[in-house]
Amino acid sequence: MSLVKVAAVSRIVRQQLLVGLLGFVVLALFGQIEGALSLAFGVAVMVVNAIWLARRLDRTQGMDIDSGKRSIYTGAVLRFVAMIAALSIAYLAGLHLLFVAAGIFAAQAVVFISAIVSFRKEQKGEGLG
Repeated sequence: MSLVKVAAVSRIVRQQLLVGLLGFVVLALFGQIEGALSLAFGVAVMVVNAIWLARRLDRTQGMDIDSGKRSIYTGAVLRFVAMIAALSIAYLAGLHLLFVAAGIFAAQAVVFISAIVSFRKEQKGEGLG
């Protein structure tokens, strides 16, 4: 993976972890330890998902179009199954699924906002990252 891509993925992961830590601290301060742990679990799931997606996309470099599409679709199916497994583990561990979903949402919102900011920078000629 190129240094620019590594830097972009690292930035997104750091931002996701920061949002998760902030949510954890706020919930813990209000005495919602179960909610804080559940939120942290949701964020952790999405951090792993982001890293997994970045690695999968990096592996498609140099592949022909059909192989690249097949690799991306296979990765999407695997990440979906992993998400269902993670939610099952959260349920079996007694975590609060609404807070897990909030962690997933917050971490995914970070990715979305980061992408919008990056694309705006690119349109202004500042480059990605």
